[in-house]
Amino acid sequence: MTGPTPTPAARRAGALGRLASERFDLLVVGAGATGAATARDAALRGLHVALVDAGDFAAETSSRSSKLVHGGLRYLQYGDLALVFEGLAERAHLMRTAPHLCRSVEFLFPGYRGESPRLATLGVGVALYNALALWRPPAARRMVSASEMYKLAPALRSAGLEGACGYVDCQTDDARLVLENVLDAEAAGAAVANHVRADGLLHDRRGRAIGAVLVDAETGSRFDVRAQVVTSATGPFTDGFLGPGHPRRLRPTLGVHLVFDAARLPHGGRVLVLRTPGDNRLYFIMPAGPRTIVGTTDTDWAPAGDPAAPPRLGDDLRARGADVAYLLTALNHGFPSLALGPEDVISTFAGLRPLLATSAHTPSETSREHDIARDPDGVLVVAGGKLTTARRMGEQATDKVVALLRVAGLERAVGRCVTATRSLPGGGPVSGDLSPDATVSAHLARAYGSRAPAVTAIAAEAPELAARIDAALPYVWAEVVYAARAEGAREVADVFCRRIPVFRDAADQGLAAAPRAAALFGRELGWSPAHLTTSVDAYRTEVERSRRWRGEI
Repeated sequence: MTGPTPTPAARRAGALGRLASERFDLLVVGAGATGAATARDAALRGLHVALVDAGDFAAETSSRSSKLVHGGLRYLQYGDLALVFEGLAERAHLMRTAPHLCRSVEFLFPGYRGESPRLATLGVGVALYNALALWRPPAARRMVSASEMYKLAPALRSAGLEGACGYVDCQTDDARLVLENVLDAEAAGAAVANHVRADGLLHDRRGRAIGAVLVDAETGSRFDVRAQVVTSATGPFTDGFLGPGHPRRLRPTLGVHLVFDAARLPHGGRVLVLRTPGDNRLYFIMPAGPRTIVGTTDTDWAPAGDPAAPPRLGDDLRARGADVAYLLTALNHGFPSLALGPEDVISTFAGLRPLLATSAHTPSETSREHDIARDPDGVLVVAGGKLTTARRMGEQATDKVVALLRVAGLERAVGRCVTATRSLPGGGPVSGDLSPDATVSAHLARAYGSRAPAVTAIAAEAPELAARIDAALPYVWAEVVYAARAEGAREVADVFCRRIPVFRDAADQGLAAAPRAAALFGRELGWSPAHLTTSVDAYRTEVERSRRWRGEI
């Protein structure tokens, strides 16, 4: 018989106590997509695992992507067939193990007279793409006439339009995909903690990494965690985290997205793939319920003041005025009748891609491959890659960890990898109406999958918890409470930026709702009045930072 569910305070105290007192087989630093997938795989094989992140789970790149699970049709032009094949295989795994978070959607790629690629070329490319997917669902292709395209997207530029090529790929909630990996790792026995910074590595007398010095962001307390193998899964911050003496690996690039009201920039439930007028780069117009997401840019990142320095946590990663202007120019080329302007942008988000440094001339040509290598001090570094292939990266990293542990003398049995077939926590069947409000019910099913009844149980505790946070959006107050009780959220920003996308979707980005969210949240976590104020202020600062581009355009 299982005991009562631990309170958030007890759950965190237990994790921190384990980190300080136990010796682990594996310490994973960084709980983005790669780190979470690695910790999950290793824990499910029976390894003793610790996972920490300086911020929230998926706080950086892994919650700021284009939210697509795909093989990457455009990579075919660079000959990256192996990368595309791998991505499509991982797409198939995710559709089975997390159907609520990996949802098929039609992509339409218009073709214009005199522009490259031509429709015939697009058709050949999509056929090859589907062949690399082994024609497994959702592989599909259709050619759309110009007249039908006018009906599907009336505001699309009509001059020279010859038609479109349609294919099917998948969308996801990137932050929730990472979170479910973390939750499954924790359920398998991993000691998991967010807002715990690795403030340097520990080394033995031979110079081999044997752990890290950790700092709890909430209390400032410092303590050591020790492990047989230390893995860096720090994404675009890899070079900065490892520091001098380690090889530089990355060419980080910034990807910026803009968010619009779907009534202002209609999406029709489909993704449109267009090209920018200046440099002919691909960008997407993507459905997000009542909102439309547009992106992304792909520009080399150089920190202000020291362009040669690697990215570090705390760098000013946000949309600049030039980024917003670039995407607005592209949109007004693609949809000239809409005359979109800065005032139409509801929100922005931006993240760094951890691309491997290569000889590619442009960021777009830089490979999305990954690399797993052991540094001279023994740190296993996982670098590069993309959201779609995170599970595979975790599998490969764990294979190397097991090999290192065997060399070090591990004799006990270690299980095989099961992540390709094991459902994520919300991956089970969802049945029945979750809410009398059909829109809310659909949202809960898509966000939580088979975990959704736990949210509706909280909504039944009090009528106000079943109410919408924002009348225009399907998110309810019970989700705030659930984020505190069951999903490891520690601050208002954790909830509104990554558990519930209020930061992205609300017309005011959740500023009006933040104090009430803090009150609900603080009651669950036992906050003092000072902490409540600090958390709301920190959220307001995050919103202000995301809007700073308005003074630069």
